[in-house]
Amino acid sequence: MRKSIFFKLALLILLIIFLLDAAVLIISYQLTYNNQVNNTIDKLRRAALTAVTYMEIDYPVTEEDCSTCSDYFDTMCYSLDITYVYAVYPYVESNQMIYIAIGFGDNAAENARSERYSGVEVHQTLSNEMIEAYHGKTGGVIEHYENQYGETLSCYMPVTVYYNSQTKEFESPSRTAVVGAEQNISEIVRSIQKRFLVISIFTILLSMIIVAAIFLILYFRISRPIRRISRKMNSFVSDREAGFIELPVKGSDELAEMSRAFNSMTHEIDSYLLNIDKLNKEKHMQAAELDIARSIQKGLLKPASYRSKNAVINACMLAAKNVGGDLYDYLMLDDGKICLTIADVSGKGVSAALFMSRAITLLHQYAILGYSPAQTLKAYNDTLAEQNPNTLFITTFVAVYDPATRELRYANAGHNLPYILSDTLTTLDGAQGMAAGIFSSEDYEEASVTLKEGDVLFLYTDGVNEAEDKDGGFYGTDALEAELSRHLAGDADHLVDDVLEKIRLFTDGADQSDDITILTMQVASPIHRELTLPAEVENLTVVTELIQQEETLSDDTKDALYLIAEEMFVNICSYAYRGKKGAVTVALDIDPASAALTFTDSGEPFDPTSEVIDIEEYDHENSIGGLGRFLSFSLADDFSYRYEGNKNILRIKKKMM
Repeated sequence: MRKSIFFKLALLILLIIFLLDAAVLIISYQLTYNNQVNNTIDKLRRAALTAVTYMEIDYPVTEEDCSTCSDYFDTMCYSLDITYVYAVYPYVESNQMIYIAIGFGDNAAENARSERYSGVEVHQTLSNEMIEAYHGKTGGVIEHYENQYGETLSCYMPVTVYYNSQTKEFESPSRTAVVGAEQNISEIVRSIQKRFLVISIFTILLSMIIVAAIFLILYFRISRPIRRISRKMNSFVSDREAGFIELPVKGSDELAEMSRAFNSMTHEIDSYLLNIDKLNKEKHMQAAELDIARSIQKGLLKPASYRSKNAVINACMLAAKNVGGDLYDYLMLDDGKICLTIADVSGKGVSAALFMSRAITLLHQYAILGYSPAQTLKAYNDTLAEQNPNTLFITTFVAVYDPATRELRYANAGHNLPYILSDTLTTLDGAQGMAAGIFSSEDYEEASVTLKEGDVLFLYTDGVNEAEDKDGGFYGTDALEAELSRHLAGDADHLVDDVLEKIRLFTDGADQSDDITILTMQVASPIHRELTLPAEVENLTVVTELIQQEETLSDDTKDALYLIAEEMFVNICSYAYRGKKGAVTVALDIDPASAALTFTDSGEPFDPTSEVIDIEEYDHENSIGGLGRFLSFSLADDFSYRYEGNKNILRIKKKMM
């Protein structure tokens, strides 16, 4: 029950009613209290004014006059139901006053009767209100305060004139007297509080009864019908299998409409479920076909990065939601050349993926046969056009790079024009032709460009420049060229990621409408690695790690360099410094044709290339040493030694294997 929304609603209503009751009671109490205070103030003003009028006509001078005045004040207190009426002479300078006359009402305190009387002198701090009246403020100065007798209201009025029976005129008295009318309202306040306590208890009980009634109405008229509908909805599947029984519908209120809607919904769902199995099977078959197509597409793509002694290649292919027909490929040919390809099939889905797989197979075949780019596209186009039942076409760019001459030969079948990032940004527009797969017997142009160290070839599909934002705007060729211009003669390893990031920022979460494919190749620069180590044998592992981390070296080349490095480094550590501490610098230089190790030390002059043993005259039983140098120089293709600047410099070169 505590989880029910109606239980929570009843509690909320109860809280709101209690808050409203509390607000009404507080306001009513304050209004009643203020009204009682105002009535008391009016009564005190009338009493004070009556007492002043009496003293102005019959001003008490003698003790007998004061006693008579006190009797009059007693009468006023009983008739007006006032606690005290008195007249005093205030002495502001000494904070004291002398009672002239005083009258007591029924509720006057007993100790007050004995402490206040005519002629008594009282030392106390005079209130500001009494001082105002003493200085002549008329109209009744009201003071509201707490004293030992409880909550009290007082009204002060000055006696400024009196009637002189001898001169028969009104004159100013020799000293101003102040009349005070005082009422203790503590009993009135307590009476109000008791009355409101009874009202509060009655109000709380009434509120609880009202809330209980509301809760019962909500439960029987709303909660229980909704719970019945909820149980029916929760058990819909089991009820359907056992034979669904409709909810009873009574009346025309919202709950009745909900029951009718539920009954109607169950019939519609039942009809839909009859066909859902068929729809699921078709959907699963389509999903399976798409998975197969994606597997075909991904399986045909080369790794996203490749590094050799001649080139650094980076690529990416971001597929759109539907399987597309983008492809990229790079192939290391037997003669050392590199074949680069990028293409874009016109269609989407399984047919595009299959067409793409056929295209990449043909491109591989013609590249391995040694066809030039133009010859490759011609044979490739003729083969595709012969069997193309879906009338698909494919834009294709093919290039062959020769590291020996650094010449890049290329041909283009309707594809986006690639770029060369060198000292400037250049478009490769020297050879163009029609997209492949449409018409056979097409001839394709071929052009060439010479690259230099560090130049980058940038290939892409139209998913890059035609990437769309949420408003349907294109990323565009100008934005692409601006981003490429920022990377002139730069590091190609970051070029692909930077272009993708610019596209991501431009599209800003819009759905990708087409595959995005990029392929870059940077002409490799000679590699130079260098480290300086203490001439200690245990540092040999650092030298071997220097060789091991170079991915451009073949395993055979690395093995030869390991043996050379071990022999030369250990010899330097053992003999160059004759027990003294020293250092040796090891440099590794790699170019497309060879790898070279250079050892530099400041030890005693020694030419390891001289007096190398003749293996045919070597006495294996009696000779000591020299075999390691012989083996090292035998593995090398070139070596040299010089003593320069008080340093031994040994360079050993090994051709790439």
